[in-house]
Amino acid sequence: MDSNIPYSVDDWIVHTYYGVGQIKRIEIKPIHGEDTKCYKVKTKNSTFWFPTTDDDNPRIRPVASKDIIHKVIKNLRRKSSQLETERKFWKKRIDEVQSNGDLLLISIIIRDLSTQQILRDLNQTEEDALNHFKERLVREWASITQENVEKLRSDLDGYIQESQAKVKVD
Repeated sequence: MDSNIPYSVDDWIVHTYYGVGQIKRIEIKPIHGEDTKCYKVKTKNSTFWFPTTDDDNPRIRPVASKDIIHKVIKNLRRKSSQLETERKFWKKRIDEVQSNGDLLLISIIIRDLSTQQILRDLNQTEEDALNHFKERLVREWASITQENVEKLRSDLDGYIQESQAKVKVD
């Protein structure tokens, strides 16, 4: 690997907008009229490129570690800490988590929005965000553990139900 290139072909990465993807190869792409060495990244629904010199890009990060996945599971299983009903609060929180892309924050908002869902109807923005974050979490989780996506969706639903049960009991 070139010492100036932070990632390698076949590495899994996460883009805050495109989600989890795998670097398939390095290609030369014209950017601002100059030939630039770029990673070609394939996600479930798209392909994107980013320069190999863009190692401090805040929108791109390596997939999380297995240790982070264990913390994610703990977050999902805890009782929801956010029972705020104000929709403006949720819109702001969704935007913050979307722009940050941190897996731990994603797990918390999944848990909290799922709790909101049993207390009241989610609006379309909240529902879309919940589905987006769940899919994003499962895809990254699968890339880390090499487990089946459908099995992980089922595991995620079980952890959410466990958390929701704690709210109903209190």
